[in-house]
Amino acid sequence: MTDLGFGTVGEPLLTGPESTASTPLARAAGRLQAVLPPGWRVEIAVAPDEPGGRPRPLLRVVMPQD
Repeated sequence: MTDLGFGTVGEPLLTGPESTASTPLARAAGRLQAVLPPGWRVEIAVAPDEPGGRPRPLLRVVMPQD
């Protein structure tokens, strides 16, 4: 099983529809955002570096605060 380490995810790079980058990950984030309930949002974040590795972008779904 894969350990995703959700507690170690870095700061979001882009949040929701205000991002103008048209990358496959940004398009996937937009499609996911379109089907989520109101108040939920999708962020593109960077996973922490592994020693000798490079940062990996990932999608994070954030629940509403209230």
